[in-house]
Amino acid sequence: MPFPYPYSRIAQAMRPSPIRELFALTQRPGMISFAGGLPDPAIFPVERFADCADALRKWGSTALQYGASEGYRPLIDWLAERMSRQLRTPTAAAQLIVGSGSQQLLDMLARLLLDPGDVVLVESPTYPGALHTLRNAGARFMLVPSDRDGVVVELLPEMVDRCRRETGRPPKLFYTVVNFSNPSGATLSLSRRQSLAAMLPELGVPVLEDDPYGELRWEGEPLPSLYSLAGGAGVVYASSFSKILAPGARVAWAVGEAPLIRRMVLAKQGIDLCTSMVAQVLVAEYCNRGHLDAHLGAIRRHYAVKAAAMSAALQTSLSGLATWENPQGGFFFWLHLPGRDAQQIFHRAIEAKVAFLPGAAFYPHAGETLGPCDDGRERLRLCFTFAQPAKIDEGCRRLAAVLAATEPPPPGDRRDDPRVRS
Repeated sequence: MPFPYPYSRIAQAMRPSPIRELFALTQRPGMISFAGGLPDPAIFPVERFADCADALRKWGSTALQYGASEGYRPLIDWLAERMSRQLRTPTAAAQLIVGSGSQQLLDMLARLLLDPGDVVLVESPTYPGALHTLRNAGARFMLVPSDRDGVVVELLPEMVDRCRRETGRPPKLFYTVVNFSNPSGATLSLSRRQSLAAMLPELGVPVLEDDPYGELRWEGEPLPSLYSLAGGAGVVYASSFSKILAPGARVAWAVGEAPLIRRMVLAKQGIDLCTSMVAQVLVAEYCNRGHLDAHLGAIRRHYAVKAAAMSAALQTSLSGLATWENPQGGFFFWLHLPGRDAQQIFHRAIEAKVAFLPGAAFYPHAGETLGPCDDGRERLRLCFTFAQPAKIDEGCRRLAAVLAATEPPPPGDRRDDPRVRS
């Protein structure tokens, strides 16, 4: 029976996560799934993490108690030292907060910065979990185009001006994944990072630099963070142990200006009081024993092999059927299927027992946007991390067979589609 009382306007606007909704389909027997952005459990440091559990004998009374909303102090101190080196900017404990996954960090920031109807700039395409959280905060979206070098930052001043003209106020936040973006795999170039850092004071829009994949680079040289180029002004840097240790830990962190971090702490006090102390104690012990740095090389080598396997399989099986760029890190390949509808291909691919994520999942709907939008219908995302190389090859052959058996629509059909907006 339906719930008999009225929902809030925000609750009425909620939509299911497209990734979570497809999960059951991808679990069918014999399915080769490139759909979920899952780390490979074969590379989880199970034994070393289990060894860290002996820390509970020493710190058990702390681990089993409520903790500070900011985070477990030994973990905060370890992160402060690491971020000072990695971000090339001195980082104090007061500039850090630990969250229960990076999704919670975004939720806290949205609570602090957004009122219903406010506009958020997001790269196009973008991470659907971010769209989900921002939508739940009542946000509307402006899509910033991106290419192989990341977000086209030169467009931002005009977009901010347009938002001011049409809504009477600027965007409240710019959300971006600068390293090996989900879903495109693109990395924001150094010149664009420098340009964006230089224009931030004039834009007057805070940036959330979400960086879950930055440590997973196996090719090319690391680039300075936007946070470091901006000297920390106007940028919140966020990262997570989900991809570099294990997602089950549910431990992430953010770095920002101390007054904003303090506000995030207040928001967290009203959400869950504190992140699991058991998880934080174990993660801190793992990091302080030096295990994380020792393991990162193994993770990079492991995923480099799988990325090479997918690159080779795509070249062998899908050349002429799709186009793509090879990533230098991260989890994803982003395919373009000229003239084809990836959603229709998806259902046929499921029948052939290969799964991917259709591109529509990475774009907001037309009614949620201010300005131009896309429906992502000619795009799909493949995650190469979970399947083994032999399965990657077989999955790409299955996908190629589906594409080869599917006739693209006649030229011009897409122009009359009401779902496409200019």
